[in-house]
Amino acid sequence: MTSRTPSRLVAAALILILAVAFAVRLWGISFGLPHTEARPDERAIIDVTREFLSGNFTPYFFDYPWLYMWVLSALYLGYSVWGIIVGSFHSLAEFVASWPTAWEPFFLINRTLAAVIGALTIVPVFWIGRRLWDDATGLVAALFFALAFLHVRDSHFGTTDTMMTLFIVLSVAYLVDGDITGRRSRFALAGLMAGLAAATKYNALVLPISMVLSQALHVLESPGRRLRAAVDERIQVYGAAFIAAFAIGVPFVVFDFARFRLSMEQLWESMMTGVGSIAADVNGWAHHFNYSLRYGLGWPFLAAGLVGAAVVFLRTPKRALVLFSFPLAYFLIAGSIRNLFFRYAIPLVPFLSLAAAVLVVYLARAVTSRTRGGVGHLAFATTTAVLAALVISPSAASVVQFDRLLSRTDNRVVVSQWFEEHVPPGSSVMQSGSIYGYAQFDRKMRYKVWIWDRGRRRFLVDGRTPEGAPDWILVQESPLPSDTQSVVKDFLKEGYELASFFKAVDLDQGWRLYDLQDAFYVPFAGFDGVKRPGPNFTLYKRAGTPML
Repeated sequence: MTSRTPSRLVAAALILILAVAFAVRLWGISFGLPHTEARPDERAIIDVTREFLSGNFTPYFFDYPWLYMWVLSALYLGYSVWGIIVGSFHSLAEFVASWPTAWEPFFLINRTLAAVIGALTIVPVFWIGRRLWDDATGLVAALFFALAFLHVRDSHFGTTDTMMTLFIVLSVAYLVDGDITGRRSRFALAGLMAGLAAATKYNALVLPISMVLSQALHVLESPGRRLRAAVDERIQVYGAAFIAAFAIGVPFVVFDFARFRLSMEQLWESMMTGVGSIAADVNGWAHHFNYSLRYGLGWPFLAAGLVGAAVVFLRTPKRALVLFSFPLAYFLIAGSIRNLFFRYAIPLVPFLSLAAAVLVVYLARAVTSRTRGGVGHLAFATTTAVLAALVISPSAASVVQFDRLLSRTDNRVVVSQWFEEHVPPGSSVMQSGSIYGYAQFDRKMRYKVWIWDRGRRRFLVDGRTPEGAPDWILVQESPLPSDTQSVVKDFLKEGYELASFFKAVDLDQGWRLYDLQDAFYVPFAGFDGVKRPGPNFTLYKRAGTPML
């Protein structure tokens, strides 16, 4: 174990890894824009921050705690101040009011926050690796985390997952150091970070299990004073800091408890019943193992992480219990619910990165153990680099394929641009299929858009039942759930002709894996035959309808 300052060579290597991490997380960060539903969860978060900036500090949104929204609001406030200085806005209210026509800054600031936080998480991952083992382990763990596809993918999204994961890793890092040094301040910081993680997303409420295990081991190692050890300052300062930090994200528990309770009941029901197209008999643990982790990390990375964790348990069981108690408990809970989003496995990634690094460094040392001197150091470094490259290559390949695809124009944007060039203002357009796959048209075109109302089982235009037939019918097709309504097929039987086809993915080529519970139109695995994000569209025109 080491706590000394890293050498210049190690620091340079870490900076290089950080640069790679930033690059792959910022590549394609403007995906989907100006389409605002490319990642639907982003809108929910932005809407809350707009309420805050408008002076409403009691918005009815409790699906997430509010810490992420507080931070994002501060960034929006800073951006508005800068806009006032350079003359882009005259006031904060003007910036907030710009949303209907200039929403790109809202998304880009949000996504950049998530990407920067995601990249910076590498630092505590590295620190844990070198604190518990050595520089080599810390650097390899940092590299694995930098190129872990699951984390890179979701670092592009302006949602709460990367911030929660950062605080989780920081909490465990301080707890590890507290266990080694016995310093009470470290336990206080561990509790503070754990509370901030839970104030970002409720998933992190599992995190105190690591402190419980640490305290249990502390009690076992305190013969003759176990009762006192069970309630000593370690756990007291951790608990106090956790509660104080968690309160930052959930002020609504005090001022709106009734609606908070209702929201939690609805959230719990969603967790138990699931949303989207996941069969009732799907095993949640197998689902996350076979999909979220297998394709989110790649088989070599996942296998190395599991074997590496076993090595840590066999060689240093006490250390392993503190380090891996949270991911083990979290995985058990995540697999027991019916919402099985791939992103729910993100908090496992830093710990698998550390475990995989332990295995790689252990094998490299075993292979080069008989080599001494400068040649031995070179042989060890080379072997470590080769093994690390073999482990991370599939994940890195997925990162490149995903980022390249994400940076291309979304097919929904392609459709809206085509309409502006070919369809006269005021025309009527029927959008069929999933609402998440709808194209968004420029308001200045004043199109009369037919939108399906699932409750009334009919198409509406501005909330009213339209008369006659639409000028244009847009039919979408995608690997994600998107059935064309039967009434659309009835319309197409009379008086419509094929106008254009907008292809995003070759549905007859290759194999692809999507998260069926998410409305994200980029595959998680299997990128062959995918031209751009979004669904395919077939456009039909009523006979005699004019064009530009």
